[in-house]
Amino acid sequence: VANLGAIVVDEEHDASYKHGEVPRYHARDVAARRAHLEEARLILGSATPSLDVWAVRDRVRLVRLPERVSAPRLPAVQLVDLRTAPRVAESGPVPWSQALDAGVADRLARGEQVMLLLNRRGFAHYLQCPSCGLVPECPSCSIALTVHQTPSALRCHYCGHQEPVPARCSRCGHATQRMRGVGTQTLERWLAERFPRARLARMDADTTSTKWSHRHLLDAFGRHELDLLFGTQMIAKGLDFPEVTLVGVVDADTGLHVPDFRAAERTFQLVAQVAGRAGRGPRGGEVLVQTRSPEHPALRAAAAHDYEGFAARELESRRSPLYPPHVALANVVISGTREQAVARGAAEAAQWLRGLVEARRAPVEVVGPAPAPLARIKQRWRWHLVLRSPDRRWVGRLVRYAARRAPHAGRGGGPVRVVFDRDPVSLL
Repeated sequence: VANLGAIVVDEEHDASYKHGEVPRYHARDVAARRAHLEEARLILGSATPSLDVWAVRDRVRLVRLPERVSAPRLPAVQLVDLRTAPRVAESGPVPWSQALDAGVADRLARGEQVMLLLNRRGFAHYLQCPSCGLVPECPSCSIALTVHQTPSALRCHYCGHQEPVPARCSRCGHATQRMRGVGTQTLERWLAERFPRARLARMDADTTSTKWSHRHLLDAFGRHELDLLFGTQMIAKGLDFPEVTLVGVVDADTGLHVPDFRAAERTFQLVAQVAGRAGRGPRGGEVLVQTRSPEHPALRAAAAHDYEGFAARELESRRSPLYPPHVALANVVISGTREQAVARGAAEAAQWLRGLVEARRAPVEVVGPAPAPLARIKQRWRWHLVLRSPDRRWVGRLVRYAARRAPHAGRGGGPVRVVFDRDPVSLL
């Protein structure tokens, strides 16, 4: 581009800007570098900025847009406590409260449109008390412990902490249970049974895999050829449909307790973004968020449309233990087809990296190794460890050196491979 004047990164918080395969890069960082080289202006846009960007807001020009364009005020958000709220008996495994049921039925009867979010990804199972909602967390990492069946244990996938699966809740004494959620296909069957006259459309990776299918669905919804659009997080991104007067989050807990330090941030962003799809026309709108954790700060802040309050609290919580943006991270993933070989390779990599850190007197902490939360992908077992430092430059130096010289590193492949990922958007 000749005479480049500006680069705009819209929805800069979106994790899809990070490319997870070789070459690994974050498009936002590439845009910043290109803007610097071209002496161009970089514009980062988001209603829910990433905390990495928000933390440096004093070093950039911050432009606020406090009001919607040609629309009423932000919709009211109600948190529906699934632990106590009356449910529709026929809904089976689908968490479907009477409040959400009445809201959907009322909007459909008035000829208005409804959007429902169920971001069921299904990659982590955690324990949650059905009575008080407690989710066991790692005492060192403040991350939800993951349930393992063989051997039976709760395990932290950051530091390796392990403890027995409790027979009863440590807070209230109630018997605990493993959370088993439902996906968008199950929700589709339920909605078709519950609202047989409504024109429904499901929007997820399965229904938008062909060319232009994503656009065809949205165009049909925009022409009011559909009454109810439901799906995963793709329905939360920047859509503007004035006839949508109700947005429902079927289960806000699906991403809240995954073993990732960004879980609260992502949940806040997702709920706040999908809530913004309601009430964009003259009729206004309402948002119902179903959850078993209505006291969670991320959900309370999203319900209050309080981004700055959430950001302040979340940034403070990441000081102990230290997580980005207060420190720089690199995720080191060791993978292979034989589980025992991968475990040995992870131990070798950790020992080698600790020796490198000591030899260079680098202010870098090596955390782990431990089994990765996604323990097996494409027939390859996965372990990981984390490099953590308050100095980004040191992390960069070590990664550049280790990526060529660490055990099992490099492009040669082999039964065990080691991959380094700087500034990971997820440690799963």
